[in-house]
Amino acid sequence: MTDLFAEPSLTAKSKKDLFPGAVLGDPLKTSDGFLFFELGAPDNDALKGWVPKEHCEERADANRPPLNEAGFVQEAVNVQLRFNATEEIKPGVALKPWIVSADFLIARAIFETGIKNLGKNIPGSDGVGPLQVTTTEWKNFMDNAGDLAKGARLSDRDHPVLQIDGAAFRQHVDGQAMSKIRLDAGKATADDPFVPSFLDMFLAYVTNSPAAALAILDGQSANLPANTSIKDVVKSAMSAAELAALFQAREKLPGTSTVFFGTDASPNSLKGVVELAESTLKTLLADAFGKIKQHRPDMVATVTAGGAPWMAVARDAEARHVTAADSAAEIKTYFADTDFGPVGAELPAWCGAFAAHCMKQSGNPTVAASVPKGAAAAASWKSWGADLSSQDGAIPQGAVIVLSPTPETGGTGHVGFFLSFSPDKKNVILLGGNQSKKVGETPFAADRIAAVRWLDLPGAAGAVAVDGIRLPAKVKQADRANADIIIKAFAAAGYGRDQQIAALANAIEESALNARAHAVGEDSVGLFQLRRFKGVGGKNSVEALMDPAFNTQLIIAEAKRVPLFAKAANLHDAVDAFVRFVEKPSDKPGQSALRLRTAQALIA
Repeated sequence: MTDLFAEPSLTAKSKKDLFPGAVLGDPLKTSDGFLFFELGAPDNDALKGWVPKEHCEERADANRPPLNEAGFVQEAVNVQLRFNATEEIKPGVALKPWIVSADFLIARAIFETGIKNLGKNIPGSDGVGPLQVTTTEWKNFMDNAGDLAKGARLSDRDHPVLQIDGAAFRQHVDGQAMSKIRLDAGKATADDPFVPSFLDMFLAYVTNSPAAALAILDGQSANLPANTSIKDVVKSAMSAAELAALFQAREKLPGTSTVFFGTDASPNSLKGVVELAESTLKTLLADAFGKIKQHRPDMVATVTAGGAPWMAVARDAEARHVTAADSAAEIKTYFADTDFGPVGAELPAWCGAFAAHCMKQSGNPTVAASVPKGAAAAASWKSWGADLSSQDGAIPQGAVIVLSPTPETGGTGHVGFFLSFSPDKKNVILLGGNQSKKVGETPFAADRIAAVRWLDLPGAAGAVAVDGIRLPAKVKQADRANADIIIKAFAAAGYGRDQQIAALANAIEESALNARAHAVGEDSVGLFQLRRFKGVGGKNSVEALMDPAFNTQLIIAEAKRVPLFAKAANLHDAVDAFVRFVEKPSDKPGQSALRLRTAQALIA
């Protein structure tokens, strides 16, 4: 037994008794034979103190507690949901479009440890756990992730599940860093940011350098000779110390004799690194998707026979041979279906505007309302609809594919509609606008896929009879017809009884079904109090958001991004999913409980 001392001295005040076997985490500093630990939350000074070094020992890896794979996968999905439901990490610092992918997090754990709770497993790194999270990663998360890091402790890095948050923030930060590099170089804009692919993200992770990942991308685009040394490609983006660390950590693929980056004296070629990274990542993502299907099937987006009505609009434009040379006037009208604003004499990049036009003119109100903010930019489509795995063998025709820049796309990225993969799976064929300056079908390198998204339209479900619903007294007589609008709209979108009641209960608590409710301070409007600009309300006018049918369609489009809501098996789960990931009030647990009581009272 020993003590947690207030000062590095055996005569100092004891702050806590420590019993044999107590897990202390990593020491933060040392002094005169003592180690300093933080055992509680960062703001809990009572659990910060010094322990004699001779009373501590580093636990052998063999003694690390085993990891439950199902629990890890489930929490990785929860982290994705929690991060991506966050509009701003800090005031003025947006999370989107640099969203988090559970597939990528799980793939990282498979790559590093096979999802095992190992100690230090990367040469030269202090990373630990299934994700091999380093102290630098974790400190960056705690210092810069705002409310996402609230309550996090330094010792949580060594927890095999709690450390997922740090890896998720790293994914966001790497994507944001690559976009900023392109922005600073004048190769992207704030409104149309660079969109990194999964391969870019993987290379940024393994090199520990977003700049090096972009150097590799640029080397490919420049068609450098096949035997060009990877060292020559990345050395301008990395310091000598960073290069040395790279070759030490990534000489070979983890747990194999396969040369990855090689050594400083004998580096692999650019071609060798990229081909190995591509094939490795493809296998990792396929394995990760399989584990999500096994352990969190509720998060696998449903693809039903409802089809993609936007494809009829795209096919019509293709049949009419819409080109930039001959159809500039028509193409400029596509931007009216986005929030881009007036188009000048010169035609901007128009792939995103074409996608928005197809959605708006599809004839389906949910699809029309689903067009994201900033839709003229390809990056904005990364958060449209629900996520599909790029390794899913059943991607439906019409799924939205977002690509990172290639010589074929130029600019900052591209968005189009999925048709098929080539027989060798190396290319993805898209139907889209601004493909060779026309609407048409074009093959693109599959390794440039940054996102695959889908909006499921399963067909109408039976609507709950409004006459049988007991609306609370706070809903005025004049507003009661709005309950019917909500119920019928959710039914038409394919949602069942529990989802219809959950949505209605949320609207009651948000606005008492007053379609003209307007919280001026936060600029939230209408039945579901949709927040303008920063929230689901986007750049729509106050009057537009006061239209009960339009307000409801916007919230349905947001709900379509959350498979968890559609697959909820009971009223409790439907309400909880809607509160946490669709409506997203500040007090999610409290509001979930309140709105469940409201929902239950509606059908009592």
